Amino acid sequence: MRAFLLLTLTGAIAAAQTIEVKSLFQTAPLAGVWKHQMGDDPRWADPAFDDSAWANVQMPEGAVQPGDGSSWYRVRVHLPEHPPGEPLALRIGAFGRGGQAYEVFWNGQLAGVVGGLDVIPWGGLLPAPKAVDVPGDTRDAVIAIRLRISKSGATNRFDQALRTSSIGARQPIGFSIETWHSERLQSVLLQLVMGVSLMIPAVFFLMLPLWRRDAPEYFWFGLWLLSAIVNRILVAYPEGLAVRTNLAVNWSIFLATAIGILGWVGFQAAFFRSRLTRPVWCAAAASLIAFFVATLFTIGRNLPTFTFNHASLALACCQSIIYYELGWRTPGVRERAGAVHVAILAYLALNFVVFGNSIVWSVEAIRSQATVIRTVSLLLFTFAMAILMNQRSARLMSERRRLAREMESAAEIQSLLLTSLPAAGSFYQVDPVYLPASEVGGDFFQILERADGSRLVLVGDVSGKGLKAAMLVSVAIGILRNEQSSSPGQILSALNHGLFGLTGGGFVTCCCARFDLAGTVAIANAGHPAPYADGREVDTESGLPLGIAEDVEYAETVTAGARFTFVSDGVVEAENTARELFGFDRTREISTKSAQEIA
Repeated sequence: MRAFLLLTLTGAIAAAQTIEVKSLFQTAPLAGVWKHQMGDDPRWADPAFDDSAWANVQMPEGAVQPGDGSSWYRVRVHLPEHPPGEPLALRIGAFGRGGQAYEVFWNGQLAGVVGGLDVIPWGGLLPAPKAVDVPGDTRDAVIAIRLRISKSGATNRFDQALRTSSIGARQPIGFSIETWHSERLQSVLLQLVMGVSLMIPAVFFLMLPLWRRDAPEYFWFGLWLLSAIVNRILVAYPEGLAVRTNLAVNWSIFLATAIGILGWVGFQAAFFRSRLTRPVWCAAAASLIAFFVATLFTIGRNLPTFTFNHASLALACCQSIIYYELGWRTPGVRERAGAVHVAILAYLALNFVVFGNSIVWSVEAIRSQATVIRTVSLLLFTFAMAILMNQRSARLMSERRRLAREMESAAEIQSLLLTSLPAAGSFYQVDPVYLPASEVGGDFFQILERADGSRLVLVGDVSGKGLKAAMLVSVAIGILRNEQSSSPGQILSALNHGLFGLTGGGFVTCCCARFDLAGTVAIANAGHPAPYADGREVDTESGLPLGIAEDVEYAETVTAGARFTFVSDGVVEAENTARELFGFDRTREISTKSAQEIA
């Protein structure tokens, strides 16, 4: 009988324990014995409910095993004398990133909802203290908190929030929350400053290709850098952003990471001038899948633990594969970009150390400074790559200037190879215009005088463009100037014989005409557009272009006329803005105009 009375008395004492609040004009911690019970019953908000059978939780030292679903906490408070109507507030402290959303009851009445149990049952609120207004018209009250917890490990214990919870007037409670945010901001200020400082080079890299179209690697590096900065800001201080839940933060991290993977692949491919291979696509897809799975697993669902640390380690592996495929295996790159490889390998190695430590080694010194290490490594990597890319860009620009000077020299030499105009007063006046598409071109013409008073006119076109075509033009002109025949057919045959085997798979078209003193014109054609005589196209036999077969004979056509116009296919194939060809009909119509008007 004595034992029974003793137990009954003990239970009554446990149910009746009350936290004495000394003052409301400064935050008073809710330190004492709280009651905790798993499950859900609306009657548990009633202040008259007997919670003596519930588990005791001594705050701030207590701990409760984490669980899934609904859970309740209760405590009794006795307030000091205070003016009637004085606005009071509860401060629910910050907790680990989990799936909590909760309701606060004051003497059985719903005082506030944080998160919403049916709105955000999963995904977790950001780990920041919250304020709930409560009526100040009583000195004794029962605080009941109903919450929803997701399976996400020990960090989700709501008692972590209760350990720093307090009660007081609305003003000091609000000030304490502002102080928490200020201290939180100060703790990550260095990381935020370094992250924001990297925004400047990120924007610079993104904008640079607008006036440097030949440097796409800057854009892709800027895209990757911007993604890395956003991720670090999201991780360092998500509470300072206009985001309510970890679910929104996690999906934002996933989106930023997806953009970053695209930037990493584009940067490697553009910088090393590599082609995307199947392992690159597979590695990029694997890293996206890893972050997608991490996003799903960390929003509180009953899934195996796969955190963003696991996903980040997988990302470091995938980035290494992409770098190996696009950078390390590119022939001849390692000898020209040794410092770039050192910078990339050092950055990847630091990522392996940080995320490997978070999963495998658990060295406290690395764990506590993981974010700082990653931010500093990003900062150093960015400036190293900026210096190296600028040096590389300077070398490329110097090389382009050298090549431009050589092309200008080649253009001068080519212009010298083109024949000078015959003296005025000759029986045929010549009006040529030569406009190459670039510094040097594959079109050519020659005007050769013969001892019998006849004149040879040759107009030709080498397939292809640029320096290769210009070199073949030089070969063709050398052959022509050594040819003594006056027969257009024999000249084309000799030119074909000399060019055979030298065209590198290409060919040369050419039209050769001999103007006699008697006024007749003999024309032989090797695949070139036919000339025009007095506004009509001359009917010539178009032979095989030069350089394709070794022994070819070319027939001659004899005609007469007062005005002959020879053109290359650059006139016929000229296009307007609608990509419409100028065509043979329009060329024939303007063939009686001057060369400058036609050009």
